[in-house]
Amino acid sequence: MNDLKKFGFLIVKNRTIRAQAKKAYLLFKNSFERKFSNSPVINREIVKRFADHPLISSIYTSRTMVKILKDLGFKIPVKCGPLATHYTSNNKTGNSYGLPYHQDYPSMASSKCSVVLWLNLVDSNKETHGIEMLPKQHLNGILDGKQTKIGYVLNKKYLKLKSIIPSIDAGDLLIMSTFLPHKTFVNPNFKGWKLSLSQRYDDLADKNWRARGFKNAYQVIVDRKLYLNQK
Repeated sequence: MNDLKKFGFLIVKNRTIRAQAKKAYLLFKNSFERKFSNSPVINREIVKRFADHPLISSIYTSRTMVKILKDLGFKIPVKCGPLATHYTSNNKTGNSYGLPYHQDYPSMASSKCSVVLWLNLVDSNKETHGIEMLPKQHLNGILDGKQTKIGYVLNKKYLKLKSIIPSIDAGDLLIMSTFLPHKTFVNPNFKGWKLSLSQRYDDLADKNWRARGFKNAYQVIVDRKLYLNQK
């Protein structure tokens, strides 16, 4: 808890979540990755559908996850937005793509005590692919940047700040303040892939959020013309 307040992130090692993450990894390898083809577009859709599997959603609604949130001080934890996948690789599917430094809060505009629960299905560190962060910068609120289609991207001046790439074992849970600046770390020499899942949470007991009507930036959009393109 103290690390989350001081540095903006915390790594939690929990046996139950590790066991669930292992099941999720095997599910991905045996039922989803096997459906990969030569089409990067289709492969990325498969990764997204992986997040829709009941096993994955059950991890983020489990008693263990709720207890972790309550131990952080959340009185009434509620999910904010969809469960996201983060697939990183140097092959055609990943395309060596990584998000630049950004903050999550501007894409939520909800509870200011909100956090991101980021679960690794494989080891993540400097030798693989991972996440790079700017510790303690969450204490400065919204930093200079610009809202773009991919999120709130920070000014390039922050590239000069000292960053860290934490070593996170498969099944460990990274908890981040939604104000913590972070970006994707892509190792150009790593031949494997990294897959992580993240879910954002708010606290319904946050008085500031209540004063703003419990709004959040996410909306459900339905493509009602999609069926017209079906063959």
